Amino acid sequence: MKPLRLGRELQSGYVVTIEPGVYFIPELIDLWKSQNKFTDFINYKKVEEYKYFGGTRNEEDILITGEGYKILGKPLAKSIADVESERGKAFSGK
Repeated sequence: MKPLRLGRELQSGYVVTIEPGVYFIPELIDLWKSQNKFTDFINYKKVEEYKYFGGTRNEEDILITGEGYKILGKPLAKSIADVESERGKAFSGK
């Protein structure tokens, strides 16, 4: 797990943004697939389904509290089923 890139200890009252993302670049996918690169990590057959999706970033603002943390705003999709549901809504315009 990569550590948080922040030059100070988190304290109650701080707000941090967590922004993991995934991006699909068709040209890079095709190149790596043709070179048989990263086959231990990339299921190219599955990636083909998403190759032209573009990408997404799941960005949330988190308030650090004395007891832990609080998500500011509506929590975003995190499970595979919830992300797939959001993806379907984005493509259907709902």
